Amino acid sequence: MTRNDDFIRQLEGYLDDYEGSSPLPNEVRDAIRAQLPSIQQRPAWWPGWRFPDMNTIAKLALGAATVVAAAVLGIRFLLPGTVELGAPDSAPTPTPTPAALSGDELEAGAYRVITDGVAATTVTVPDGWFNVGDFGVGKNSGSDGLTAVLVWPPEDLANVYQDACQWQDGQTPVGPTVEDLAIALDNQAQHGDGSPTDVSIDGFSGKMIELTVPSDIDFADCDGGEFRTWDGRFHQGPGQVDEVYILDVGGQRLVIVTHFLPGTPEADQAERQAIMDSIQIELP
Repeated sequence: MTRNDDFIRQLEGYLDDYEGSSPLPNEVRDAIRAQLPSIQQRPAWWPGWRFPDMNTIAKLALGAATVVAAAVLGIRFLLPGTVELGAPDSAPTPTPTPAALSGDELEAGAYRVITDGVAATTVTVPDGWFNVGDFGVGKNSGSDGLTAVLVWPPEDLANVYQDACQWQDGQTPVGPTVEDLAIALDNQAQHGDGSPTDVSIDGFSGKMIELTVPSDIDFADCDGGEFRTWDGRFHQGPGQVDEVYILDVGGQRLVIVTHFLPGTPEADQAERQAIMDSIQIELP
C-alpha cells in the first residue's frame, strides 16, 4: 500500500466515524470521497482546522476536501439558512382565474366572456371601465367620449342591414364564414370606405373591417332615429368608428367589436388598445 492509499483510507475512516457538533451531510461526505484521489496533500506548514484523533496531514487534507465539497454542493449545506445560489427568491405567482362579467363598475383585472359553443375570450381591463351587457367592457368620458370592447353574440349576426341609416329597407342574410360577414359589411351602405384586411388575434386569423358613421349625418333622418349595422347594433353618434374583428376559431366565427367616438380622450384610446392587446381566446 502506498502512502497515498493509506492517507485516503484514513480520511474515509474519519468520514464514517465523525459526528461532531454539526455532522456532515451525506452529500458533503460523498463529494469529499469523490475528490480524494485528486487532492494534493498540503505542506505541513499550512495551518489547518483542528480535528480530534487524526494526524496533522489528514486533518489538513480533510479541510481541503471540505472546501472542494462546499464548492460542488453550494455553501447552503455547510451554513444553515444560507440561500442557495441561483434559486428563485420565491415561488412563481399563479395567474388568477378570470372573473365572469357581472354587475356594473369593474375593478381592474381579467374578465372572461363565454360565447357558447365558440370560445372563451379573456380581456384585462384597468380601473374605470364598466360591464356592457355581460359581453364586453366600456368607458364613458362624456356624451362624445364613449369607447368599448365587445365580444358580439353570434345570434345577432345572421343578417346585416343593407343600409345602416335606412335600415328598415331590408337585410342581407349572412353565411357562417369569416368571409361571408366581411363581404356583407363591406357592401353595406353608409358605413364609410373601410375594406376587409387580414388580421390575427392571439394566434387566430380572420378579417377586420373599419366601419365609420358619417360625421355629417343627422340620426333624426334615419329610421327610428337610429343608425344600425345589424340586429342589436345601433351607434351612439356621428363620426363613430367601429373596428369589427371577424375571427375563425376552430371553424367557428368569433366577432370582436371595438369602437370609439371623436371625443374619446387619448388616454381612453390607449386603454382601449391595451385591452385589445390583452385578448386571449380559448376553445371550448
